[in-house]
Order: sequence, then C-alpha cells, then structure tokens
Amino acid sequence: MNHLRIAVLGLFLTMFTACSSTGEAPEAGKSVDEILAEKNLKIVEQLDRLVAFNIHGWLSVNRQNVVLRDGPSKYYLVELNSPCPTLDFAQKIGFTSFGRVVSKKDFILVTDTPGSVERCSIQKFFKLEKIEDGAAG
Repeated sequence: MNHLRIAVLGLFLTMFTACSSTGEAPEAGKSVDEILAEKNLKIVEQLDRLVAFNIHGWLSVNRQNVVLRDGPSKYYLVELNSPCPTLDFAQKIGFTSFGRVVSKKDFILVTDTPGSVERCSIQKFFKLEKIEDGAAG
C-alpha cells in the first residue's frame, strides 16, 4: 500500500500538477450556479469525459465541485461523488488518468501539504462558458 501511495504521488507530482488560479476561498451558503455566475461562468453542457485536457488553473467552488481551466478560455466544472475535504486548501491538483483524457473512472488527486494526497472520485463533467459582462442572468 505504501509503495502504491509513493507511485501515485510520484506520478501526480511529475505529470499532473498545476497552480491554483486564485487564492479566494469558496463561498459558503451559495449554490454552484450562483458562484459560477459571480465568476462570469455558466454551464452549457454535460460531458462524458475531458479530452486533450491539461490543467492550467482551478477554482474550488466548494468541497464537492471544482472549476478547471484548460488554456486561456476553456473552463470545466467537475462534480465529485462526495465532499473532498482538502479541496478548499489544495496546493496541487491532478488526475489518476494516463494521457490527456480524464473520465469518470479517474480520481482527482489533491494535496494540501507535501506528502499528503487525497483521492476524490469524479461523478460528472460540465463544459462552462464565459458570460459576457452585463449578460448574466
């Protein structure tokens, strides 16, 4: 088990790390849609997987939802099967997938301190779209 953890951590650190795009804390008491709207984002479709995906940043919406950024203008919402307690304080984030396709069988890997990795199972993916200023609603 310890060898598996070291192998996963090594893979995580070498292939799938990214820096958080914001230092803001997730907002308690608001729905995911409300928080997305405040960030000028809206859900446009549900996806089966993320293809040719690279993390360029993320925003923890709450302990069960995270917005991932792929490049300058591609955003995705990942909904987890259950709360991921360290997601709010993540220093690094990655996936258990090999290659650049992330599916529902994969896990998000979250670390908040060196050597501490939490595996959070994925439930759904959503493609997000930027809302033009003044067009929210």
